[in-house]
Amino acid sequence: MQEQILSVLVSNHFGVLTRVTNLFGRRGFNIKELTVGETDDPAFSRITILTQGDARQIEQIRNQLAKLEDVKIVAALPEDSLVCRELLLAKVDFGQEEQEELHRTITDCGGRTFGPWQGTLVIEYTGDRKEVDAFIKKMRKFTLTELCRTGIAALQTGKTTLYEDLKNKIGGDENV
Repeated sequence: MQEQILSVLVSNHFGVLTRVTNLFGRRGFNIKELTVGETDDPAFSRITILTQGDARQIEQIRNQLAKLEDVKIVAALPEDSLVCRELLLAKVDFGQEEQEELHRTITDCGGRTFGPWQGTLVIEYTGDRKEVDAFIKKMRKFTLTELCRTGIAALQTGKTTLYEDLKNKIGGDENV
């Protein structure tokens, strides 16, 4: 099974995310990671989905998504021209004796800290999925009490944009 990152430009209004995720559930497809947010144009939101399946299943997912009324464009992002990042927030309990080592580990990895509050720190770390996994593994030697991961955010490198794809799809309308 292969993993595929899909970038989906949708109308930004009530119920769109529910319709998109329901499509996955009805068809028996898995969403491994999901992020969504408004774009620079408030009329649109971008949904980034990490899914998996064989080539036929991924093509079926793309085709089914494209049929939804509120979906404007669906793009399978190519792995070789992609920037992906994920945000991790982690809460760590620590004692005075490990404070220096904890701060050094976080700083060496490029993380940021917030706090301390009552013997805890909140750590912010950003990286690709493997980097975030490796950072969590390093932090396990301390007392991790809570983790929150955003899921994948991804953009294709180069001049290609979802907006350009949408303009081409609807015939070059400059109002997109």
